[in-house]
Amino acid sequence: MILSPAKTVILVWLLSACSTTKPNYFSNSSGGYCEPALTYTYNDTFRPQTVLPADTSLTNHFSRHDLLMANATGILPLLQELSQPQGKTTPEARLERLTKIQQVQSRLALASTEIASLAAELDCEGERADQLATYLEQKDQRRIRNLTLFSVIIGAATTVATAFIQTDNANKTIGIGGGLLSAGLGGAAAFSSNKTVSFAHKRNLLADIWSQSDQSVAYSPFIWYVLNEKVFSNSGQTSVRYNIRRRWQEYVLKKASIEKQQLYFGTGGLYQADDLRTRANMLNQLQSSVRSINQDLQSLLTRLTIVFK
Repeated sequence: MILSPAKTVILVWLLSACSTTKPNYFSNSSGGYCEPALTYTYNDTFRPQTVLPADTSLTNHFSRHDLLMANATGILPLLQELSQPQGKTTPEARLERLTKIQQVQSRLALASTEIASLAAELDCEGERADQLATYLEQKDQRRIRNLTLFSVIIGAATTVATAFIQTDNANKTIGIGGGLLSAGLGGAAAFSSNKTVSFAHKRNLLADIWSQSDQSVAYSPFIWYVLNEKVFSNSGQTSVRYNIRRRWQEYVLKKASIEKQQLYFGTGGLYQADDLRTRANMLNQLQSSVRSINQDLQSLLTRLTIVFK
């Protein structure tokens, strides 16, 4: 059967049309297999204070950096009590002091767990985006391979047909139609990386970093305090959260449209493979910053072992 140029164009369009991949377990509507199974509740007793107390019993033993970390973990009131001059060392007094030291240790252990938990969720979300990006890229590669193969076959068939057909008009028609179809398939192969997939992230850990909001429901009070306190950044002039957002603006989202920003920092939408790679990149950067809080926590722990040895 000889295809007219119009039919040839329609066939190429059908073979190369953009398609949306059906959601799979990477991108389910809830987007929740990386999210915590339970909602965390935080003890108000250990929430950071707004203003540090001007207590020389603390400043004589701890740097401002360590005191801010103690405030972040919620142990500052306990350190105040432990730093006061001791009176009579009665059994009751020693037991009370030991109890407070154990409370400090428990709270610091919980802070370490909060860091590990958030880092694990960020790592899971990054892997989820990367795996789905690989899935889309593999589908695109198969499609490109098939279109290229069809183009080669049709080109070869057209050459053979024109060699055997003697009628001039039929020869020209087959040559033109076959050439258009082969060229169309080759062009479709070059511009076929356009598959999208529905990808949900209702609990979006990137959103509060980008919006620069004062409050967060996704982060624990301890981690949110550290990310917003300028002392914990290397420069000491801007917060860790501000620095993360600035790096995203300069190196990751420099040419991103408003629609793309809404996609990354909203509750989800249709993602292409490149979009998923971009999201995974931001999640990995944020994960590194969260893990680095351990350095500040280690500084406090080192000082505590000296002061309360």
